[in-house]
Amino acid sequence: MRKRLLGGFVFVVLIGAGFWISLVVNYESDLGTDNVLSVGYSTPSSDGVNDALATLEFEDGAESLLWASLELAITVDATTYACGFASQSVPSEEGALVRPRLGADGLTFTTEVDATDEERFTHLNIATLGLGNESAHTMRFSKTDIFLAEDVRWLFVENAGLADVTSVDASQASNNTADRLEWYDYDLAVHRVNPKDGVYVIEVEEVWYKLKFMSYYNNEDESRYPTFQIAALDATLFPALQDSSLVAPSPCLIIAGDEDSVEWAADETITLVENELDLRSGSEHMELIVRYEGQEVKIVETS
Repeated sequence: MRKRLLGGFVFVVLIGAGFWISLVVNYESDLGTDNVLSVGYSTPSSDGVNDALATLEFEDGAESLLWASLELAITVDATTYACGFASQSVPSEEGALVRPRLGADGLTFTTEVDATDEERFTHLNIATLGLGNESAHTMRFSKTDIFLAEDVRWLFVENAGLADVTSVDASQASNNTADRLEWYDYDLAVHRVNPKDGVYVIEVEEVWYKLKFMSYYNNEDESRYPTFQIAALDATLFPALQDSSLVAPSPCLIIAGDEDSVEWAADETITLVENELDLRSGSEHMELIVRYEGQEVKIVETS
């Protein structure tokens, strides 16, 4: 009888363990979109530098997407060109501890920080989105530990998206930076770190920035890579946007179907065109690459 009970107990434990392992292995992030994007590539009509490259629209059942969270690029033969309304990111150096990528809106950076070192912090300067040091930084990162510098004021806007925050009540800001930020929740069921839903608004040298944590994992699903979106409340005051080592004119422009620079509407058709550069003048192979919140968007090619 005891052997039967023990056998039954072991069986139940094994079944439970198998179910838990399945949850962990098959975990799917909430980031990204289920939208399917239809792309029709244009046939070059000239050797000009302002020719249309492609026309893009979503298939039925799509949701509107934020331009700040979109990254578009087009590959012509072996060369990839980022597309935006005016600007593109300059790729970070291999192995960089801070890796900012400019969104299609030209105002918002998605920034990944290497926080894998358990002994030392990775220091970040928010204004420049560059690597800081112990005596000159805005934020510091190690594993899940994130701290703000002493001379920073901040507040947290719960249940908000980046686009929702357009102003700040400075009287509500805190100058308490001794404690680490409580920026995440831990999901015991799948052993995942999940950012809290909300936006941090941070004042640095009288300039206000808004920051939303997106993930604790990189594209290879490795942990200790906190990733966040960041923009200045007044974009003209964001020094990183003026840094030629981070931002350059985009060789591929997005021509939107409406005047909304916040969202790509579900029923909106956009066109990609050359920007004073002959990217394609013959039969070169073209391929579109689109990511939303860091996740690839499914693309189908129309005839």
